Amino acid sequence: MFRPVTDLTDIQGDFNLKTAAVTFKKEDIEFIIGNKWEQVYARMIDNEYYPLPAKWLITTQKWVPYKADNWRETPLSTNCNGCHTTGFNPDTYEFSEYGIGCEACHGPAGKHVIQQRQIQPGSVCRVCHTGKEASADKEIIVSVNNSVCGQCHSRGQQSNKSEHMQTSFNFPVKYKPGNSLPTDYLMSSKQNDHKGKNWWAVGLSKNRHQEFADFSVSTHSKSLKHLKEKYTEIRGELTDQCLECHSSDYKFSKDDAKLTLATAKYGISCVVCHEPHGLRRQFNSQNIDAEHCGLCHVDSFSNKAAETGKAHYPCPPSAASCADCHMPYIIKSGGAYPIRSHAFKIVPPIASETFKMPNSCQNGGCHADKSLDWAKEAFAKHYPEYSGNE
Repeated sequence: MFRPVTDLTDIQGDFNLKTAAVTFKKEDIEFIIGNKWEQVYARMIDNEYYPLPAKWLITTQKWVPYKADNWRETPLSTNCNGCHTTGFNPDTYEFSEYGIGCEACHGPAGKHVIQQRQIQPGSVCRVCHTGKEASADKEIIVSVNNSVCGQCHSRGQQSNKSEHMQTSFNFPVKYKPGNSLPTDYLMSSKQNDHKGKNWWAVGLSKNRHQEFADFSVSTHSKSLKHLKEKYTEIRGELTDQCLECHSSDYKFSKDDAKLTLATAKYGISCVVCHEPHGLRRQFNSQNIDAEHCGLCHVDSFSNKAAETGKAHYPCPPSAASCADCHMPYIIKSGGAYPIRSHAFKIVPPIASETFKMPNSCQNGGCHADKSLDWAKEAFAKHYPEYSGNE
């Protein structure tokens, strides 16, 4: 996410593509930020990191200006480094390592390193992984709290006061994994987005790094709260087994120490769907949307279909996934719309007409060859109960 240039081949930008936006040479680049949708390039000037005034859009293979008029007023230490490095110190602007390392999610682990150095070769793992606690001081944090991801997948500001000055950072500072985000971190919301840059008019994220805010208003994030407060006997007896679909800390607790309705703390959180270490990407059979969602939403596929007499959605199962409709691509990055909404709300075609935003029926290539009028008519025909309004 933020790394020094060790080889010029790390730079994806095409310097053979002539454009007025690029006013620097490839050799001027000392650091790279990003590798998936776009790359921002930077160099150090007077002991501070600054972005260069053009970025490369990987998605669309184009150069665009980047803070061209004020790049020297955009130091990365206050704008970016809290999320793109590990162990950032807002008092000194120093950090422990480039990129996002283990400690960004699991907390500082200096004692863990010391213990590792003290043991005999060949027995490294057995110091902790014997089935017993190796130390009463358990240092490494393992938490399903959404804030672990939200510390970077959110957009906002927080001030850090020192003896002589107050500095504003575009990310939470002094956050410890496992806790909630700092109370003085002001997260971007539709209410304070006066220029309409970060939020669509319907209240869904419009800009990058806002998955946490989107998810926080979804029913997934409130799944445990709703289970305890809104459960009705029509669904049968309320038992601890209900937590399998309503609580992430129950889901990941060990079989011999399962949590209960009284002890579970969190609803569905990011790690239920996103395996943070990338293992799911190695096993495609575990990454099937309908299969993954259907573990908890089987009623949407069967019971409701039986009640209404029509399929959950009109498209062939092989042509559309759960995410295509409920997590439409409505966030632009790299010059396109490659990021899904995390609010789990359908965006009807009429929203494209009213608010000029992508909709669930025509995003990601689905029905992109059809007109908006066709999409509105088809949506109203299959979902007349929504009258095209939501």
